[in-house]
Amino acid sequence: MKKSATVALITAPLLLAAYGVVRIVGKSDGVYGPGLDWQAAHLLALAGVVLFVPAVLGLGQLLPWGAWRSGTVAVTMFGLGASMVQFGADIWFALRADDKAGMQALSGDFGDIPGVDLVVYQVGPQLFFVGLLVLAILAARARRLPWWSPVVLLVGILLPPVTLDLLPLSGLLILAALWPATRGGRSAGGPAAT
Repeated sequence: MKKSATVALITAPLLLAAYGVVRIVGKSDGVYGPGLDWQAAHLLALAGVVLFVPAVLGLGQLLPWGAWRSGTVAVTMFGLGASMVQFGADIWFALRADDKAGMQALSGDFGDIPGVDLVVYQVGPQLFFVGLLVLAILAARARRLPWWSPVVLLVGILLPPVTLDLLPLSGLLILAALWPATRGGRSAGGPAAT
């Protein structure tokens, strides 16, 4: 794995964890909407999502060439693109709105554009996490990640839907799951079974 992909693989989940921390701190005063805390949190999240692009490409390079690798990387990239649009829109709405109600109105107008709600909010971002999990499973099958990496990754992915306050833990679990890939993509447990 290239050094840039390795750095991204470490930094991207840490930025998602930092997003969660800033979000919790921002909510502590009972007002989390347009303002410095909202923008800082969403900028951290956007940076994390952007850094997942080289990270995902690096994970893909650990796998043998084939339709599963290409398809999974493509689906994951689509999900990342949708996530970038979502965070970018949230940042833009917060810049334009005076309060949370104004942000929600702008977000509602954006979501009313045909296809936007489905692609940018409902399905698109989920494809990033599904694709990342499939890449981890494929890498574990190819013995490029340990068997437990997809399990830890799945737990990290499932925490935020329970409550967004678990985002810091989720980011750390994603980091722990993908960390073995940063060791140069060496075999995790011997040669792959044929």
